[in-house]
Amino acid sequence: MEVPSVPNTGRILDYWLGGSHHFPIDIEAAKVFEQVYPQSPNVFRTLRQYIGRVTRYIESQGINQFIVFGSGLPTCGNVHEVVPQAKVLYTDIDQDNIKLGQQLLANHSNVNYTFCDATNLDSLDQSVVTQTLGTLGRLGVVFVGVAAFIPDEILTEVLDKLYDWTPAGTILALDFDGEAGAEYPQLLELLDSFGAHLYMRNPTTIKPLLGRWQLTAPGILPVAAWQAELSTPVLKTSEPVFMYGCVVYK
Repeated sequence: MEVPSVPNTGRILDYWLGGSHHFPIDIEAAKVFEQVYPQSPNVFRTLRQYIGRVTRYIESQGINQFIVFGSGLPTCGNVHEVVPQAKVLYTDIDQDNIKLGQQLLANHSNVNYTFCDATNLDSLDQSVVTQTLGTLGRLGVVFVGVAAFIPDEILTEVLDKLYDWTPAGTILALDFDGEAGAEYPQLLELLDSFGAHLYMRNPTTIKPLLGRWQLTAPGILPVAAWQAELSTPVLKTSEPVFMYGCVVYK
């Protein structure tokens, strides 16, 4: 593969997650983010662990078909590695992620990678969905690392269309950036310079966005605290939360 001259978010995350599919330009960009927000690697490791937990929960509910939006690279504990028996379709808007992802998945008969703009479900090639997943039954939908960059009015429409498109019994996992980012204005400026404006939310502002989707029992929690079965209540804290997570169903 030709050495790229422009950093890529999927490869930056791969670097933070301890993967091997990144280049010097990605490490340089990662270091810039770490200078502004030193906890960046820990935040995204926590988020990847959250993906693992919600994916295992969804599979435990008898679902073996998954669609992943804003996938990044299918490495380092991404969905098909967590539930290896499932059929998984990864999607992204980034052509570099798609190309590399397809190469990495070439020997996985139940897994595929295709283009989809997460804000426009019509951009998803339905023939690829059928080819990869077969006849759609109850779906597991992973929408993690995406909502933070979509304004409320568009996100509400996206989740509403996703509700109409998916079969009954579908389970959807989401995350939202909390308000801790406001304490790091340099981080917000850096993201804006990359063309990635961050929309920060809290449980009160998140819930109306879910529309007809029904919250599972754990509710909306910091991603580090989300568990399918909470044996002890999550203690409320005055500390700002960097990322919230929730799992909802149709």
